[in-house]
Amino acid sequence: MRSNATAIQEALLGMEYPRSKKDILDYARSHNASENIVSDLQDIPDRQYESPADIRKVFGERREAEMPERINEDIEKIDRDMESWKRQ
Repeated sequence: MRSNATAIQEALLGMEYPRSKKDILDYARSHNASENIVSDLQDIPDRQYESPADIRKVFGERREAEMPERINEDIEKIDRDMESWKRQ
């Protein structure tokens, strides 16, 4: 996920609800949302969204699920950097 919930919400500003995933993607594209936002919206579950809060919730859940993976990637990078520094 490349976009934050605020950027998503700004891209969808003015959209009326409820909306399907397809409607949300069409709205974002027709309002010149960035490629990152459109890409992130393509990853949301295919269902009906009742409000902006409904979409924010999906992004919050996804970000929480990705966090442990990102932390592990950061730790691995730090470990590699430290090994490299030791060899210098």
